[in-house]
Amino acid sequence: MWIGSLKLRIATKDASDAGTDSLVTAMIVRDGHDVVDLKLDWPTEDDLERGAQRDYTYYELPRHNDKTPELPPGISQNPMPYPNFGVEFSDKLAGHLKLRLRIHGDDMWIKDNADLFIKEVRRIATSFDTEAWQQDSDWAYVATWSKDVALSKDDDEGVTTWTLILN
Repeated sequence: MWIGSLKLRIATKDASDAGTDSLVTAMIVRDGHDVVDLKLDWPTEDDLERGAQRDYTYYELPRHNDKTPELPPGISQNPMPYPNFGVEFSDKLAGHLKLRLRIHGDDMWIKDNADLFIKEVRRIATSFDTEAWQQDSDWAYVATWSKDVALSKDDDEGVTTWTLILN
């Protein structure tokens, strides 16, 4: 399966000192290997503030094959054995996908809910004898992580990283 686009719906706890001005990132981890680092940051917004909920949407993720080998240079296939973009999870998502949240500054942040949605890229028939890669048009809900977690570089306030595991 290929994740072409990913959306994280992130809620900050509605409590004093829960919001942050520090950068928070979410690393896509596949079978223990870091794949893509995503910034939870809207450049035009003061996001991750107390009680805020934002959708962080990442379209056409860079291609990262899992078990599908790259074709050798100079060799082409129609359609290719993999799409032009997306992160492959050869053994599906459960037990293989993790999102590692990391805070990069000194200002603590308290995560409330994190919801994951994806658009899968699939090989579909375009006529009786041809196929092409196409991304789903609708978002598919995958999971919610609801445990409140304080992220901070200060050990007295929280942890620097927190891993959301999809079982």
